[in-house]
Amino acid sequence: MKESFTNALLEWNQNGNTRAMPWKGEKDPYRIWLSEIILQQTRVEQGWAYYEKFILNYPTVQSLAAAPEEAVFRLWQGLGYYARCKNMLAAARQIVTQYHGHFPNTYDTIQSLKGIGPYTAAAIASFAFNLPHAVLDGNVFRVLSRYFDIDTPIDSTAGKKQFAELAQELLPHGQSAAYNQSIMDFGAVICKPQQPSCTTCPLSSGCKALKLGLAGLLPVKTKKLVIKKRYFHYLVLRYKKLIYIRKRTENDIWQNLHEFILIETPEPVDTASLQASAGFREIFGDIRYNIDGTSADFKQQLTHQTIHSRFILMTAAQKPEIQGYMAIPEQDMDNYAFPKTITDFLKKGKLSLF
Repeated sequence: MKESFTNALLEWNQNGNTRAMPWKGEKDPYRIWLSEIILQQTRVEQGWAYYEKFILNYPTVQSLAAAPEEAVFRLWQGLGYYARCKNMLAAARQIVTQYHGHFPNTYDTIQSLKGIGPYTAAAIASFAFNLPHAVLDGNVFRVLSRYFDIDTPIDSTAGKKQFAELAQELLPHGQSAAYNQSIMDFGAVICKPQQPSCTTCPLSSGCKALKLGLAGLLPVKTKKLVIKKRYFHYLVLRYKKLIYIRKRTENDIWQNLHEFILIETPEPVDTASLQASAGFREIFGDIRYNIDGTSADFKQQLTHQTIHSRFILMTAAQKPEIQGYMAIPEQDMDNYAFPKTITDFLKKGKLSLF
């Protein structure tokens, strides 16, 4: 059964896999690594343009390692999960300093790079060097759990071990790159999370979950995702042609990105209530200001959080000193990286209201 699964998958890849991506068939480990980092928690459709922008701006690992951090974050802007970008830049510099600019070529050395886990290491090792390491991502979990009818939770220790062993057993000798690409593409276009193409699936005759009517119930997870709601009130303060911003340095979302003056509340509040709050009074003290307008609610959905943001447009009567924030010329805003919520606000041209 295992051999027939692998053979059928490889045959589909050869004759029926029409999924196009710019990094498919790529052998340059730098480009493969770049695509894998971008695609972590990002859809191919969204990541494609970013991959091409990075290749254009930083065609080699040396050029990426030498790039200013702020420029790299600006290029990444909009992809989210910015720890990926920070780790990517650190790994590029690690390759240059520790490996003299040569991308490491073994699974263990690849995994030693910042931000690279077992899946990404296996992908790079197999695609760039055809090393015998099976990838195990969401697509692979789904295909294997359905075809072999495995109901062990994929987010359990036992499940991870069971699926890792099975994935490695299925890997054909000398064809790691082709097989890994096959199973990931198969999960993306045929064995999809919702509405899988079971009626036209070339592997349907051997799929246990299809025979048992269980395809919609697999794979199994033990943990239920809990979504936290957060309420951000951004005070867009201007004095003459200066705007007040800061870099987020806390161990929280959007680390290393910039933002306006922020007050977070546990529940939605109106502007009057916000002005009366201790947090607002602590920031502004006796600073004289005018409120020029308030935006509508901006909503950004993250994996575990929903961020509700509101922007309050303000002008100060005299130049204030806001602890932890810096005043930058308005025309320099494009030199700083901001989270998507703020870039969405800026794209609407709301600063022109001042």
